[in-house]
Amino acid sequence: MRKEMTKLDEASAAFKDDARTAAPASSLVVIRRVTIGLVLIGSGMQGYANSTFSALIVGLLFLACGWLIISLFPGRRHEMRAFLLTYAIGVLGGGLAQCYSLYLFHSPENFSDAVYFLGSVSPKPPFRQLAEIPTDNLLAIWTWQQLYIVTWWFGLKFGPYTGVMFNALVMGLSGSITVAIARELFGDDSWRLRRVGTLFAFCGLFLLFGSIMLRDSFVVLVNALWLWGIVRWLVRPSGRTAVAAAIVTGVAMYAMLFLRSEVVILFGAYLFLAITCWIVSRKLNWTRVVLVVAFLGALPIAGSYLIEYVLEFRDAQASGQEHYTLLSGTEASQNSLGTRLVANQPQPIRLIMSTGTMLINPIPLWRDFSAGAQEYQLLLGYHGIYQVLVLPFGFAGIFGAFRLLRTEGRRAIPLLFLAIYLFVSLAAVAASSQTERHLGQFMAALLILAAVPDTREKSERKRTRKIVMRWLVGVIFIHVAWGLMQ
Repeated sequence: MRKEMTKLDEASAAFKDDARTAAPASSLVVIRRVTIGLVLIGSGMQGYANSTFSALIVGLLFLACGWLIISLFPGRRHEMRAFLLTYAIGVLGGGLAQCYSLYLFHSPENFSDAVYFLGSVSPKPPFRQLAEIPTDNLLAIWTWQQLYIVTWWFGLKFGPYTGVMFNALVMGLSGSITVAIARELFGDDSWRLRRVGTLFAFCGLFLLFGSIMLRDSFVVLVNALWLWGIVRWLVRPSGRTAVAAAIVTGVAMYAMLFLRSEVVILFGAYLFLAITCWIVSRKLNWTRVVLVVAFLGALPIAGSYLIEYVLEFRDAQASGQEHYTLLSGTEASQNSLGTRLVANQPQPIRLIMSTGTMLINPIPLWRDFSAGAQEYQLLLGYHGIYQVLVLPFGFAGIFGAFRLLRTEGRRAIPLLFLAIYLFVSLAAVAASSQTERHLGQFMAALLILAAVPDTREKSERKRTRKIVMRWLVGVIFIHVAWGLMQ
C-alpha cells in the first residue's frame, strides 16, 4: 500500500511539473495570436493615418524580424513573450496616436520632437549623409535614414509609420533584454519573469517611445544592454563576464555619444557603483554595505550642491551679486506652484523636491487629459498613473533586497546595485532636465525591483499591501495639498 501511495505521489508531482512546463507554452501561443491581431489592427490604423497599405507590410515584417532575432537564443520563452507584448502594444499605440493626431491636428505626427526627427530624414535621393546629421542625434537619424532608403527602393510610401514601428521593434527587443536581466537575478522563476515582461509592455514611457518617432527608444535599448552586461557580471563574477561587461560598457558609452551625450558622464558613477558592489560581494560585511549605501545615496545631493556652489562662485566673480538678485526677483515673480516649491529653493532642497515631483508626475495626475491635448501629453498622462501604481512594488522590492541581504548575503548585492543605480539616475534627471521621459532609460531597473516581492506568499503579500496603501494615501494627501495651495 505504501509503495502504491509513493508511486501515486511521484506521478502527481511529475504531472504538476509537466503542467507548469506546459502552461507557459500554451500562454505563449495565446500571446502570439493576440500579437498578430494587435499588429494588424495597429499597422492598419497607421496605414489609414498615412493613406497607404504599406504599413501592414512593414508591421508584419518587423514582427518577423524580432521573432527571428529572439528565436536565435533557444529556451527564451519569457523573453519572446515580452517582445511580442511590447511590440504589439507599441504598434497599436502608434496607430491610435497617429489617428488621433490626424483627426485633431490634421497630421499623423504633431509632437515637435517627432516632427523634427521625421523632417531630418530624406524621403528620396539625395539621402542625408552622416556629415549632415547633428552628432547628438546621429545614431537614431542615421538608422531611420537607412530604413527609409530601403522603403524607397521597394516603392513604399514615405511617412512616420516606418520609423514609429521600427521604434516599437526596438522597444520590444529592449523588453526581451530586460527579462533576460531578470532571469540572471531570479533564475527560471516563471512568475517573476512574466511579471517583468508584462510591466515592461504596459509601461507608459515605453509605450510612448514605441508609438512616436523619438530617439528615446534607442537610448533605452543601449541602457538595457549595458545593464544586462553589468548584472550578469555581478551575479556570475568571472574573468569572462568581466570582459563582456567591459566591452558592453565601452559600446554603450560610444553609442550614447551619438544619442544623448550628456548621459555619458553618468557611466563613471555607474561603473564606480558596480565595482563597489563587486568588492562588497566578495568581502561582505553588513556595516560596510550600510556605509557604502549611505555614501552613494548622499553622493548625488552633495555632488550637485558642490557643482552648483562652484558655478555660482565663478559666475559671481564675472558678473557680480546684482545678477543673482535680479534672477531671484524674476523667478519670484512666477506664481506657479512648481516655482514656489522647487525653483526658488536652495540647491539641496531643490534637488530633493525635484526628485519627489518626478515620482508623482504630473500633479494632479489628470492634468494631461485635457481637451485638445497632444498624443504625447496623453501618453505621458497614462504613464503618470502607471508609475504611481508600480512605484510601491518597487519600494517593496528595495526593502525585500535589504531583507535578503541579512539572510542570503551576496545574492542581494545585484538587487541593491539596481536600487542605487535607479536612485542615482533619478537624482541626475531631477538635477538636470527634470523631463519625465528622460526617466525612461532607467525604468527597467524599477520594473525588475517591482518583481522582487513574491505576493504569492501570504506574509509578503501582507507587507506589500501595507506599502501600497501607505503610498496611495500619500499620493492622495499630496493632491489634497495641491488643491488647497491653488
